[in-house]
Amino acid sequence: MEPEFLRYHTPYAAIAGRVAGGAAFGPGEPLPARPAPADGVRECTRPDGQVVECLSRPLPDGGFVVTYTDVTERRSAERELTASRELFELAIRAAREGISQWDLRTGELWFSPHWWGLLGYGEDEMVNTVERWTELILPEDREPSMRMAADLVAGTMNECQLVQRFRHKRGHVVHMLTRAIRVVGPDGELFRLVGSHTDVSERVHAEERVHAAREEAERTLRDLKEAQAHLIQSEKMAALGSLVAGVAHEINTPIGIALTGASLMAERTRGIRRDFEAGTLRRPDFADFLDTAGEAAQLMLLNIDRAAQLIQSFKQIAVDQASEERRVFDLRDYIDEVLRSLGVRIKRATHGVTVDCPENLIIDGYPGALSQVLTNLVMNSITHGYAPGQHGTLRVTVRAVGADEVELVYADDGRGIPPELHGKVFEPFFTTSRGAGGSGLGLNIVYNIATRKLKGRIALDSAPGRGTAFTLRFPRVVPADLMPA
Repeated sequence: MEPEFLRYHTPYAAIAGRVAGGAAFGPGEPLPARPAPADGVRECTRPDGQVVECLSRPLPDGGFVVTYTDVTERRSAERELTASRELFELAIRAAREGISQWDLRTGELWFSPHWWGLLGYGEDEMVNTVERWTELILPEDREPSMRMAADLVAGTMNECQLVQRFRHKRGHVVHMLTRAIRVVGPDGELFRLVGSHTDVSERVHAEERVHAAREEAERTLRDLKEAQAHLIQSEKMAALGSLVAGVAHEINTPIGIALTGASLMAERTRGIRRDFEAGTLRRPDFADFLDTAGEAAQLMLLNIDRAAQLIQSFKQIAVDQASEERRVFDLRDYIDEVLRSLGVRIKRATHGVTVDCPENLIIDGYPGALSQVLTNLVMNSITHGYAPGQHGTLRVTVRAVGADEVELVYADDGRGIPPELHGKVFEPFFTTSRGAGGSGLGLNIVYNIATRKLKGRIALDSAPGRGTAFTLRFPRVVPADLMPA
């Protein structure tokens, strides 16, 4: 403003008009020329958006002093700060998360209204103190939370998270996922910890239910495996019992014939002795006695030898099945022994048996396992393979595959297995004749023995009306078990 204009007794209106006309703030729309109060602040906004603060101060001798200050930037910053605060509050509400801050300089602890709402408290019930927080958090979570805060303060970590449990106003427990970060001031010093809190109670309860369900499923699976093991053992013992009954029936015939021959010899011997002692023994009678004795002795020897073979076969197969010991054996002889022990069941079902196996095919393995496989396959054919009264033929065909493997094909000419059941026959407890006493474990046992004990593989080939064939391929020298089968 020009110096000549600022002379004593210049009217206020002239000075205000001169200022309003742009002398102090440059060209533009003029400020209102209305004078400010004698002692106060008045703010004017020019049409171009400039904000001017008019500050009036009285003088001791009368009159007053008016200052004009451009506060456009300050007011803009205040508006931006207010908008940011509103946006921050809206973001917190939209996130549906509780917010907390711990001012390390003053020690004040603050929780947002939503944090209190997660625990069932209204805004009039908020008590933002460490003592109140200590009352609400479960005692067992208090120490880990304080340890986490101490690590953040010490700078061991810049951020962390953990699940905290709080007591709801109604008494139940609320699980909160707390995520906390360090806030550093312009001077590089830590002055605040800020945290967000999410109610994860439903997720925790769902995880607990899943965990409980998994434990229940695992416990049920263990029980099922134990029951399966017991059933498999029972099935093995039942097969052994069937073997005992069959061998006993087979032995009855030769033993009976031998007993009849021995009884005849005893009776004829008593007659000869009586005639000899009475002196009435004639030469033709003695010659007839010798002929009868020779025939009876031959008959007894043959039948006793047959019984001895049956007993020996039974002993070996029974020992093999019970002990599952490893030994070297002739495969053809052993197949004959197994089928001989099943002879009664096969004859009773009126089926024939053919065996095609090379001589002197030596196996170093587990004969009891092979016996169990053949027994179950034969019993499976007898039980499921044929219609009542139908006669069939069971075939066992063996060939060497190279120098290291053996292929055994067991086949019957019965009714066959539908294609849709091929994927189920080796499953435990699957049977098509449960009402007739089938347990559904026979072929499962065969599969387990073939793959685990004999270290081989087994395949099914069957179709309705053309019989069933199981192809078992296993090594001639079975690898030793590293763990129980």
